[in-house]
Amino acid sequence: MNDASAAYEIVTDEAGFRALQPDWDDLWARSRGWYYQSFAHCWLAWEQIAKPLRRKLHIIVRREAGSVVLIFPLITHRRALWTYLAPLSSESADLTSILVEDNARTATLVEGAWDAARQRCGADFVQMPYVPDSTDLHRLALKQRHFMVREHTPRYVARISEESQRYDWKAFCDSLGTFYRKKPGKLEQRLATAGKLAIDVVDATDKKRIAAAVDTMLAWKRDWAARAGKQGPWLHSAHYRDFLIAWLCAEGNAVRSRATVIAVDDTPVAVVLVCADARAVTGIMSSFDTAFGKWSLGLLSVELTAKWAFELQLDFECGPGAEEFKSYWSRGNRSYCSTTLGINSRWGLAAFYVRRLLRHVLKRASTSAKDVEPPRVDPAGLPENSPGG
Repeated sequence: MNDASAAYEIVTDEAGFRALQPDWDDLWARSRGWYYQSFAHCWLAWEQIAKPLRRKLHIIVRREAGSVVLIFPLITHRRALWTYLAPLSSESADLTSILVEDNARTATLVEGAWDAARQRCGADFVQMPYVPDSTDLHRLALKQRHFMVREHTPRYVARISEESQRYDWKAFCDSLGTFYRKKPGKLEQRLATAGKLAIDVVDATDKKRIAAAVDTMLAWKRDWAARAGKQGPWLHSAHYRDFLIAWLCAEGNAVRSRATVIAVDDTPVAVVLVCADARAVTGIMSSFDTAFGKWSLGLLSVELTAKWAFELQLDFECGPGAEEFKSYWSRGNRSYCSTTLGINSRWGLAAFYVRRLLRHVLKRASTSAKDVEPPRVDPAGLPENSPGG
């Protein structure tokens, strides 16, 4: 352990976590933190996801002159014989960055926190999902010597905080042109021809309706994922479902989260989850009834999110991914984020070499199988060793 690492406190118990709230809220406000860095979001992620899954807390804290200047909330969990370190999060598709004051000492503070994470949390692997390339954490994560995973993903941000100063909503939509021959501002009018249209932001105090909206949305999302061949553990996680409901029902937080239900003839056809912090409006998740697919409900969901950002004069964080609508709304304002799984111990390195050896053995076995003489075919056209022979 180096001297810089030793200067950081690591909170590992729930009482210590709760006691951090006043300092955490203060730092988050001073730093104009992202929604996923807020105390409320992290507490619910702990209470609804990490704790039930028996994760262990490792919240790295740095104080200077009596004030908290950095917080890096992490958890560890075991997988087989190895310990993994990861951010305390909803474990879906949140970005990862460290809550820290932005000044001349930021890079030094972040580097000290990174060293503390790697040296003092007992991890064999360090997992850092979706770290923006503009952050010091991104630079440090990519400096690791050995990786099991190292991926780069596009990230798009629509600068609506600036656009809203130059345009009204209609003029802004007109300036974007069309997207697959569809024009923003017209989709809602088109859907209204299908029946009685209602677009309703669900009251945060109506937990029953919030839960129904989340359950309906996740069911649609699972159907879509099955058709698209895409899966994520959060799609089938009761913990993630409970987290979403608790977060959407939370009141009095600086982060505003909300569920919007689009209904036709009093029947829900789409659900949109979004949130707003001091920096941006972020689309968390949306899905729709495929029976109404021809009405472009996916595009309408994105439009509603962008419109809320416009009303709040905030940027629209489109999130990680290369979907075309993100390039459209952001006017191509693209950066990148990295996802890494770094090897952090000799025991982790041993797992890496074993895995590589197994891949080599399987590849050799596959190559050898191709060298085996193919079965001879009888006059009936069936291989001699076929089940029909």
